[in-house]
Amino acid sequence: MTKKFRIRSFGVVACSLLLGLAAIGCGIIGGSTTVKIGLLSPQTGPIAVYAPGFEDAASVAIAQLNEANDDYEFELIVANSGCDATQAATSAQSLVDSGVAGIVGAACSGATMSAISVAQAAGIPMVSYASTSPAITTLADDGYLFRVVPSDAQQSVALSDVVKANGSTNTGVLYMTNDYGAGLAENFKGAHGGLCTEVGYDPAEGSYDASTLAQAIVDGGCDSVVLVSYATDGAAIMEALLSQGFSGDLYGADGVADAAFVNSFTDTKAVDGLIATKPRPGKDSAAKSTFETAYSAAGGDTEGIYTHETYDAVNIIAAAAMADDSDDLRDDLNSVGKGYDGASGSHTFDSNGDVSGTGYDVCHFHGTDFECDKIWTSDGGVTSG
Repeated sequence: MTKKFRIRSFGVVACSLLLGLAAIGCGIIGGSTTVKIGLLSPQTGPIAVYAPGFEDAASVAIAQLNEANDDYEFELIVANSGCDATQAATSAQSLVDSGVAGIVGAACSGATMSAISVAQAAGIPMVSYASTSPAITTLADDGYLFRVVPSDAQQSVALSDVVKANGSTNTGVLYMTNDYGAGLAENFKGAHGGLCTEVGYDPAEGSYDASTLAQAIVDGGCDSVVLVSYATDGAAIMEALLSQGFSGDLYGADGVADAAFVNSFTDTKAVDGLIATKPRPGKDSAAKSTFETAYSAAGGDTEGIYTHETYDAVNIIAAAAMADDSDDLRDDLNSVGKGYDGASGSHTFDSNGDVSGTGYDVCHFHGTDFECDKIWTSDGGVTSG
């Protein structure tokens, strides 16, 4: 993707009390109000292959905001979440110290749940573009945490329906024991019923053995396996399944539902046949078209995971900052987030900062080609897209 949309600032600029934006990332440059927006991006760790898409989607939003607004100058400050709780907290503090108005992110649920404790203490809200753990719904965040993706309490039902619709009857689950993996796996089990085997593992590099995990599926006589994984560990497990002769059906959730997933493989034959779910962008709209046109023109893949959501999260924070209806950006975010028509759909934040979503894309890898040709909705189940 071209660099023209990549806008980064790592300097610390003192904020001024201006236009009601007290201590939330504002200043004066050339007569304009400067609003800094932070982005927690997983530049390292198990989903680092997706980070460029998140960052470029955010930069597209920033470029469009600056083109459309003469009275505001928006700056994007990117910090590495590492898909790790400790790293995310450290990076959140660096964004707070840089004077951001709000923080977009994080991607991984555990990183988001750690970062919000830092942001909340500083009175800075966060809007996650990819954190789906059911635990976020009831997190004690004092109303500072929002997200533009639905909870995995819903994705688990979609994934179960996909497995059944594909004809698999004896399914095993391999799942990460972090907030995202454990939550989705538990909800999947509740929606699906009996499993031939289920094994949890720590996704940290060096903390799991892919061959042992694959052998558990083979030994269980499973005709299929659901991987609740990230990219790095998911690829290692799928390669181990291939090497051990497993010929059953392969399923995954949003952690692997992206064309960039193939970049995590040494042997790309192992990805062939994988079916995976990911939150579905909403119906065609002006916002969706505007984003996809600009993102595609710059070389981005519009089917990339959570790029629409990242774009929306940046714009929602920007709209709240410009609304200037309250000294507390939480109130402005709640106001903006009532029927917000974005690239990823129409969103209304509930009392927990959650959204209901618009269903899920059902995608598959044919060789290394990635295609989303079916959808799942709560009303219609699995249907052609």
